Amino acid sequence: MISQRKSTSHIADANGHSYGGGGSSSPLPSRKLRYGNGSMHSAAHNPMQQSPCNSFLLGGMDKRRRGAYHPRQRTLWYRIFFSTPARAVATVLIVLFLSWRYAIAPTLHSIYEWGLYLSSDGQSTQYNSKSAFLSVADDSKLKKEILKPLKELKENERLLRDSIDALRKPNVKTGAKRREAIGKIVPQWYSRNGEVHVTKKESIIERVTNNVVQSSNEKPKENSTTKESNSIDVNKARITEESEIPAQVQKVITEHKRTLLTDIQKQLDEPPPSSASIKTLHTSKVDMKNSPNSCPNDGFNLPKDLSTTLVIQCSLDRIWLLAETCNRWADPIVLVVYLPSETAKDSLQVTKAIDSIANLMANCPQMTVLPHIHIEEKNQGKGMSSYPVNAMRNKGLGAVKTSHILIMDVDLIPSADLSDVIKDNLLDQISAKNGEVPTHAMVVPAFERKVDPPCSDIETCKGYLQKDPNFLPTLFDDMKECVQEKKCIVFQSDNNWEGHHTTKTQKWLKREWYDEPSENDEQKKRTIRQIKCFDSLRYEPYVVLPWCPTASSSKPQPLTPYYDERFYGYGKNKIQHISHLRYRGVPFYVLPRSFVVHHPHPESNVKQVWNDRKKNKLHGEMDRLYGKYIDELEDEYSDVKGVVPECD
Repeated sequence: MISQRKSTSHIADANGHSYGGGGSSSPLPSRKLRYGNGSMHSAAHNPMQQSPCNSFLLGGMDKRRRGAYHPRQRTLWYRIFFSTPARAVATVLIVLFLSWRYAIAPTLHSIYEWGLYLSSDGQSTQYNSKSAFLSVADDSKLKKEILKPLKELKENERLLRDSIDALRKPNVKTGAKRREAIGKIVPQWYSRNGEVHVTKKESIIERVTNNVVQSSNEKPKENSTTKESNSIDVNKARITEESEIPAQVQKVITEHKRTLLTDIQKQLDEPPPSSASIKTLHTSKVDMKNSPNSCPNDGFNLPKDLSTTLVIQCSLDRIWLLAETCNRWADPIVLVVYLPSETAKDSLQVTKAIDSIANLMANCPQMTVLPHIHIEEKNQGKGMSSYPVNAMRNKGLGAVKTSHILIMDVDLIPSADLSDVIKDNLLDQISAKNGEVPTHAMVVPAFERKVDPPCSDIETCKGYLQKDPNFLPTLFDDMKECVQEKKCIVFQSDNNWEGHHTTKTQKWLKREWYDEPSENDEQKKRTIRQIKCFDSLRYEPYVVLPWCPTASSSKPQPLTPYYDERFYGYGKNKIQHISHLRYRGVPFYVLPRSFVVHHPHPESNVKQVWNDRKKNKLHGEMDRLYGKYIDELEDEYSDVKGVVPECD
């Protein structure tokens, strides 16, 4: 036997592997293998040894390897769900989910609802012990009782929204009761502009009054036939309508018209102002010291006399925009209306102009109107517009009698609570300064209402608010919703992002209105967010500024510089004033909660001139003047500390 084994060259197993042979010392495989069940099987007849098994139920492992690792045979469910760690984790998670979804959660839900039922009606015995363990939501009557408070809340919300919508209707005048009370307390101030409730019929009487008054001051350009025909038509209207107008109303209208016409005639008789008499940066200190203003000599009693005047300038074709402003702004308004000299000298045109102004003032007793006659220079060039925007602003400032001012363009409409929010925040600033009025600039966030396509004529633009009283956001939540619906954007962010980017309107919409109190502040008072730096030096916000001093003085001086009247037309006229404030070291803060929103309107002729660089020189002149103006500011305020820097 020994010799026979040594002479064997190769011995192959069932898989074709050879062992020994050629003097190899490799051991021969055992003829019998022991498996997990302890039985002995022949290798030649063992199917597991011939084809390895990667069964899914066994976790993809060879049965021979399982025999080595698991001496005892496992049950089928164990091999399916727990053969590997991954399967075990997945099985546990699935079991927990199903238990929670179909057993634990429904049970807790029923217990919770049953507890609500017992707490609301603990004496009730309409349910037996068996139904007590059922879900309360399965009972229709009990479900109605539970949902009844929610239905009441929804009904109250609906009634509240209906009330708000009723207040926003055009025929409801915001502040009517307040104006009526003011009329009883201070009737002279209330009637300073001839406050009456004018109807369309009253304008006929006004036109008659205008024609009578103006005919004594000017020589009409129309021929006698035209004049006679007009007089006949108007007199007929007067006969039919005069009886419907109270005599007192006619007297107020006539007196107010005489005042306006007197102002216009006075300006026509005066020589036009020379270039040497205009207000500029070089005359700023003298202007603030010596220029006439309307500030009271007795000063103000804080906080009750704290108030802000809205100063607006516009041309005749934009007056219609002020109707909504008058409804929302209860504090004083000063309006300066642009009248070209040709219009002022034409009796029919000036009659029409004053008629438009009077209809507006009748429903806006807090507004003072100042006509501004402007003589167009002949050497301006083709298509040139010399609209005296800054001169008109300064004229409006001369009529301000309040502690603060907000200078805006006529196409910006304030939120309904803007005047009140301004006053509240001014009081906070004054209390923080121990009763002193700080020389701060308070930025009012500006937005823009978008329409697609843009309105191309005035009547279409007017129709937005007539058809939808909620067209312009009224309060903060309205504006936030308008921005979310992409109906409103930051003012001019689509074509001049630098103009208002520094306000950080996205933070403002998230109610991030206040700075954290400093560590040295023992009282931990909150202050509105201060602008630490300008993202761009082209930042031109609308700001609330101090104007009249609170202390008594025989010759009070305004606290804020005038606008530079070298700037006219469109462009750079507002940013020059912001730059002036910045170089003076004025800090800027952002007003919380309230805002102004731009109403769509057709593009103005002045802006068309600004955009047309080929035919007009306005754009180039203002750009060059602004660069020169910045150099002048740097020289004038080179030693001022605390100038707001430009952001890195």
